[in-house]
Amino acid sequence: MSTSAHRFILACSLTTALAVSLPAAGAQRQETFQFNGWSLDRVTLPADAGPAVSYYLSKPKAKAPLVLFVQGSGCTPPFSGLGTQERSASILPWVPLAQSGRYAVMSVDKPYQPAQQDGQGGSANGCGDVFNKQFSYDAWLAALRAALRHALARPEIDATRVLVVGISEGGVMAAGLARAVPDVGAVALAGVSGTTQLFDAIAHIHQGGGSDEDKLRELASLDATVKDIQADPASGSKQAWGHPYRRWSSFLAQSPGDNLLQSKARVYIVSGMRDASVPILSTEVMYAQLRAQGRDVTIRRLPGANHDLVTEGGGAEQVMGEYGAIMRWFDAS
Repeated sequence: MSTSAHRFILACSLTTALAVSLPAAGAQRQETFQFNGWSLDRVTLPADAGPAVSYYLSKPKAKAPLVLFVQGSGCTPPFSGLGTQERSASILPWVPLAQSGRYAVMSVDKPYQPAQQDGQGGSANGCGDVFNKQFSYDAWLAALRAALRHALARPEIDATRVLVVGISEGGVMAAGLARAVPDVGAVALAGVSGTTQLFDAIAHIHQGGGSDEDKLRELASLDATVKDIQADPASGSKQAWGHPYRRWSSFLAQSPGDNLLQSKARVYIVSGMRDASVPILSTEVMYAQLRAQGRDVTIRRLPGANHDLVTEGGGAEQVMGEYGAIMRWFDAS
């Protein structure tokens, strides 16, 4: 999902930013950032076999459900400039939901982001070399799982009420996380591929203009690129469609629909019917899979809306309305 259109500026005054825990190197670190009427912790877990894991968690007014937002593709972090006057959040509903105090709201830094990175939204262009060489579905899932398990042990969290909200690429991760962590009881997906990202590309070609012969040429070119990726799946320097081969080889192997079928979560899906990034037909395949198996699944199709859930001339209020609907769905269970 486009981060440029959905960045939330933390206009509320930051009264103080203090380290609650400053342990020796290699141990857990926690920093608390106080805003007017609410606060959040940034928790950094020590590196084990892989990179350190950092996550953000708001403090609810009482023991509360956990709502984890998983951001879309690229390396734009959930928060920028914490502790400064230039602070902002890239996940639009995060701050308003945290301010309500009704939920413990969470997000996680992507792995291999040792320094602030803010590349082009939706792609790896502008991301650091280490990120591009190392980032993959498996590395991201491991970070999300470690952060979620750690957060669920905190006393302010009601571990029986867990919602994971996946945005665009984050929906692929939300489905995988629901499969990997049985505590995830609810998953909401916004603008998400339902089958595989390879199917998305194939569907785009079939839905496009041009003759059948033109489409055959495009499909052949697509297949050739996929073969190149599969021939060098660990490459972090070779790129296709704005991302390294390493990223593509790991994500192309994932089907959110299949992963959700292996989970216990109930599912909410919202997609723009004019989504130019993820064809809604891909999402419909996932919905059909889940519905045919008798799963608890809700789908909301937005006429005229794009990948960001916005219609022409619309804006952030539309996006916030859709996330409000997600929370009402979650609260109703």
